[in-house]
Amino acid sequence: METGFFDRITDVITGNVFVFLLIILLALINWNGEAYKFSSLIKSEVVLSRVRSFLIILGGMAISNFTPARTGEYIGRGLLLKNVHPLKVVIATVAGNIAQVSMTYGLGLISVVGLLFFTEFRGDFDITQQLFYVAVVLIILILIASNIKRIVGFVKQRLPASISEKLDLVKQYNRKLYKKIVWVAFIRYLAFSTQFYLLMQMFSDASLELWHLLVIPSAYLLQSVVPVPAISDVGVRVAVTQLLFGSVLGEEIILQSVTLLWFLNFIVPGLIGTVYLIYTNFKQR
Repeated sequence: METGFFDRITDVITGNVFVFLLIILLALINWNGEAYKFSSLIKSEVVLSRVRSFLIILGGMAISNFTPARTGEYIGRGLLLKNVHPLKVVIATVAGNIAQVSMTYGLGLISVVGLLFFTEFRGDFDITQQLFYVAVVLIILILIASNIKRIVGFVKQRLPASISEKLDLVKQYNRKLYKKIVWVAFIRYLAFSTQFYLLMQMFSDASLELWHLLVIPSAYLLQSVVPVPAISDVGVRVAVTQLLFGSVLGEEIILQSVTLLWFLNFIVPGLIGTVYLIYTNFKQR
């Protein structure tokens, strides 16, 4: 990284204080949205306050940042909810993640198709096969979400009673509840996407047009197909952003924007979550 990289970030933040505060607010909306999803999906087992559900989410991020595809999320949340069976924590987390991943894949597919057929990106790369796989996964996720109770009933019959009874948590997930979860997932997606757009605008002196906001879902989709730990995926994010925005933004602008986005949404909450995990561990001793 060249000299002055972090000085440049500091200067841009100082010169755009109100925009940066809006970006922080969007980060809080993002984290609280995930906390709301989880607390709603685990409500039949334990009622969580807003503060506790918020800290549990950050505790899960503390571990998931170091594991591929955020698998450590289940461990972190389970450690902070020892009075709830780990399988139920996993079920609630997976149910929330299905809504979020469906949002990423669904909006991402629409964005990529738009880029391929209506912009100059069509001649730059061919990801037809990858799009097919993503579409298949999206369809599978939707089918799973739509038929989850039938699937659980089928699985329960083939599991030991001590485990199968834990799957009854899924019975609480009616259409009204899951519709609400999907809407929260959409709000989180909008918050995260707007953050990225505002950061690129900050570092490029507002050189992006508003329609570039519609390119961001393509970036998130392409990033999601590379299952690396969040702590180290900044390189993937930079590469994908360079592919999509390299014609209008300089490499340094992209690197600074992606680095700050990554730091605010993964490193900061992960650090707070780590402190909460340590505090909770000592408190229980």
